[in-house]
Amino acid sequence: MPGSAEPPRPGESSMTVIVPTLMEAEAIGLVLDELLQHGYRNVIVVDGGSTDGTREIAASKGVKVVTQPGRGKADAVRYGISLADTELVAVMDGDYTYPAYELQKLYRQALQGYDLVIGKRVPDPGAQPAAFKLGNKLLTTFFNILFGTHLSDVLSGMYIVRKEALSNALFEMKGFSVESEIAAHIAATTGKIAEVPIRYRKRVGRKKLGKLAGVRIAVDMLRLAWRYNPLFLITGTAALMLVPGLAIAAWVGYRYIFLGVSHFVWGIIAIVLTAVGFVALLLAMLAIYLKHMELRITRAIQALREQPPSKAARRAAQPEEEPQSQATPQTPPTS
Repeated sequence: MPGSAEPPRPGESSMTVIVPTLMEAEAIGLVLDELLQHGYRNVIVVDGGSTDGTREIAASKGVKVVTQPGRGKADAVRYGISLADTELVAVMDGDYTYPAYELQKLYRQALQGYDLVIGKRVPDPGAQPAAFKLGNKLLTTFFNILFGTHLSDVLSGMYIVRKEALSNALFEMKGFSVESEIAAHIAATTGKIAEVPIRYRKRVGRKKLGKLAGVRIAVDMLRLAWRYNPLFLITGTAALMLVPGLAIAAWVGYRYIFLGVSHFVWGIIAIVLTAVGFVALLLAMLAIYLKHMELRITRAIQALREQPPSKAARRAAQPEEEPQSQATPQTPPTS
């Protein structure tokens, strides 16, 4: 349209695209062709030791291809981010499920000041089995409970992250837990996370996500919660005592009221469990409040650092000039 502003596009100096691969010979050519077609030339393919020609196909496209240290997707993503020399780093799987043109949406959102922009998958018909949809929903809900976020797809394989925001990330998780680790770090340090709906296509090639991958990711989320907010994890777990406490109390009450049977010991156990669980629940709520306060203070400090100095501050920083004393001419003595 005449007069409409052209949406910003990431240049080679502003964003690097990382594509972790392992045995993706069927898809990597399609992925790279699509990236190059949409103008993304600062691309690094991080291969995990493929023996099916993935590296050779990627190299034939003229992009940078490196072999990752270690094993698994987490090591590939960590190594790729370390190689990037741009402020923003995009990560996308090499199985052709994520269209390259969707990166433009994520990039525009990242320019609004977010440290992590996640592509929320909207699957094509048949692109994602029902079991995977359910597992992803459960894991994302579990993540939201642990970290106080409101995400819809924490495990998406397409996202843009600000490299500086990961400067002190430990990257201890392995395999497919890398996405939840990056999201946990940003949620616990700056909280600047956004989501953008993107298309999700049927993958090309075989799946690598095993049946027990979801369990491992859930366990890693607990480990991340222990690292970033241990008080909430402890008190939140202790608050679960409310469930058996109230259940036992209901059973004791029913037996006493309708059957006239007293259970003093079980009644004491119910009171103790309920009281401990209730206090732990209050402490868990306090832990969430303190974490949100920490984030607000961190954002305020960062905003102050980013503000340009005022005129008064600039004048105060300048060294004061000493006034030059004017010499008084002396009258020569008369003889």
